[in-house]
Amino acid sequence: MLLLAVFLSCATPGPDQGGATAEERPRQEGRRGDAPGEDLPAEIAPGATLPGEIHLQEGALLDRVAGAILSRMTLEERVGQLFMPALMSDSRGAPLTELDQATREMIATVQPGGVILFGANLRDPEQTRRLVEDLQEASPLPLLVAVDQEGGVVSRLSSSSRMPATAIPSASRIGRTGSEELAYAIAGAMARELRSLGITMNFAPVADILTNPENPVIGSRAFGSDPHLVARMVAATVRGLQDNGVSAVIKHFPGHGDTREDTHYQSVVVEHDLERLRSLEFVPFRQGITAGAEGVMTAHISLPRVVGDDTPATFSREVLQGILREDLEYPGLIVTDSLVMKALDRFAHPDERPLRAFQAGADLLLYPASPERSFRRILRALEEGEISEEALNGAVRRILRVKLERGLLVPPADFPEELPEGRFLRPLRFVPETVQMGTPEHLQLVEEVYRRTS
Repeated sequence: MLLLAVFLSCATPGPDQGGATAEERPRQEGRRGDAPGEDLPAEIAPGATLPGEIHLQEGALLDRVAGAILSRMTLEERVGQLFMPALMSDSRGAPLTELDQATREMIATVQPGGVILFGANLRDPEQTRRLVEDLQEASPLPLLVAVDQEGGVVSRLSSSSRMPATAIPSASRIGRTGSEELAYAIAGAMARELRSLGITMNFAPVADILTNPENPVIGSRAFGSDPHLVARMVAATVRGLQDNGVSAVIKHFPGHGDTREDTHYQSVVVEHDLERLRSLEFVPFRQGITAGAEGVMTAHISLPRVVGDDTPATFSREVLQGILREDLEYPGLIVTDSLVMKALDRFAHPDERPLRAFQAGADLLLYPASPERSFRRILRALEEGEISEEALNGAVRRILRVKLERGLLVPPADFPEELPEGRFLRPLRFVPETVQMGTPEHLQLVEEVYRRTS
């Protein structure tokens, strides 16, 4: 990646940082970043560094770099990183397709960790790439740029006829192939098209198991109804996305597959106990975590037989910290589902929802109703002792770590000797020079999915 050979630094020092087909080969479990079916060499020289050791070494370095950057960030800069606003409309009420003054001012005030784009923001490749570049230029710290690109009915890149994106099949159709290799390849194609536009995070794959055929919101978005099939497809998709430069965010934890309601519009209750969840719903999430998913998205569903009341999972410390962090040993980003969804209406005022989610253990607060008001609310909560700086620093460190993984922040070549004044390098370009969308290779993969499932 080309780098801008100019050091940038954060403003002032902060506190001290205290079922498979016959031709498929078995997948190597527990190895992050490997294509399914890829085997280790038959012989390894004595003293050689194994792939897992390399990853551990790189991970330790990234943690140190993230800590060094974090230590030089102001309180306001750190709080801003928690937010991922939606850019729905411009000052005229039209879909936002170019950076306007209001959005520029919001970025300057909040300094968010990222933004989510929807189909209305994505008109064509040139416009989208320009929008991403302008957003990155306006942001003091590079942004995670995210979309929902699952394939099938949830395909933001297919919203405009002027966007030459590959029409990715639904997860249910990919699942019916039973092929991890094909799932991996499809995810890789999807990631390359996203990176062509400067998009670095995908809220996919869906890790829900379709155990209720009357489910109004998941349906074909799930890989299937068999937990082990879904788990294999989720893990392959995570690897395919991340091996090609896009963070995978598996969703919707703790599992939205056995519901009769849609959290976009109303409260949703799941009556399963923890034993049932561990034996079924959690199976794909475990595999996605083992595959190295950089994010897990929460669902606004209530689990009264687990937490004792109807608190949504997004607001439940028992679910996010007790189950996801501790029981499932998940170390990465916890991302909320959209905080403007109706399922949260009776539990918290829109301006209080980001705080409630953060208190429960969420790191990245998606689509707050008002980024500015919620930003000020969390600052006040820190001043009044409702939340701790330790919790804030942990969340920001995880966000910075993902930005480093995706090449949005790059340490100087002389690190780890020192990282003076929290300096880091920015990419010279946040989008590649060429657009890689709708290529013959990608279309052939889609044809193969339909060939196997027709």
